[in-house]
Amino acid sequence: MTIPASLIIDDGAPVNPLYWLHPHVTHRHIIPNSLVRQFADVCDRYGATGKFTVLPMPAALGRIDERLNYVSQAHLTGFLKAARERIAPRWDITSELLTHDVTYDIKTGRYLREFEDAFVSRGTVKEMTDYLALSFRILKRVGLSANGVTSPWIAGIDNERRYAEAIARAQHRVHRRKFAWYFLHLFGRRRPGWPWVAWRSRKDGLVCVTVPANTDDPFGATCSASSARGARAAALAGADSMLTRDGRRGRVREIFDARCPIVILTHWTNLYSEGRCSGLWGLEQLLARIAATFGRQVEWMRCSRLARSVLKAKPR
Repeated sequence: MTIPASLIIDDGAPVNPLYWLHPHVTHRHIIPNSLVRQFADVCDRYGATGKFTVLPMPAALGRIDERLNYVSQAHLTGFLKAARERIAPRWDITSELLTHDVTYDIKTGRYLREFEDAFVSRGTVKEMTDYLALSFRILKRVGLSANGVTSPWIAGIDNERRYAEAIARAQHRVHRRKFAWYFLHLFGRRRPGWPWVAWRSRKDGLVCVTVPANTDDPFGATCSASSARGARAAALAGADSMLTRDGRRGRVREIFDARCPIVILTHWTNLYSEGRCSGLWGLEQLLARIAATFGRQVEWMRCSRLARSVLKAKPR
């Protein structure tokens, strides 16, 4: 049995969302577009794929189909071009709600004094459908066809049935697709699992599947390291926690032995590692180890393909 594998890359944007989310911490503001190309090169080398978030309104700075405050138009255009040419051909694209920050009032065009997870927690199906449809339309206007949604934090976990229905209905409204999927659940230190159907309407023929990540983010500590050497050490420790050099231990080994999908979570900001790109280096070490240890026993695939697999046959 070949084990499926996917990478989940959250928070993709031409800016660093942490700069606004964590104002008490020093973060770099702009993420250079060269990171998109470097990331794509690494993943192409090992055949890795999965899903890549593109934030439609990153950090409430504006819409990527128009302009962003504090960001040059040339930088925004370059990011979108790189995403279209190097990411979209092999990866799923998802929105991550709209801002991954404060809620946007689509009726007034103003930002509210609440985070998006609070909005989703109380949102009706109609409200969330309208909100998510806007996220899909923004991405569509810049040439990126999103087929799913990523949840910032744990947005939707306490209103999940309505949330899953809204994702399906927004996807059908914008793209006329009857299948949608989303990422919300994290099984990083729990028993790994397969995707499952979160909502279905037999009347409309719509279905929405949720794809869980089976790892924590191994490269989170790279951003807080006080030196380049410390960031590289943190990245190596993260790779070791996923799979040791000899391939005998680590979370990826546990998932493989459980015959579950190797769905690995990380974040764009952690790959960037405040300009050191230590997380990206650590990811390359991990991908090389997976290839050396498992070879053709692991098959990299988009998250949408993994999600669809649960509709065809119940995994053993």
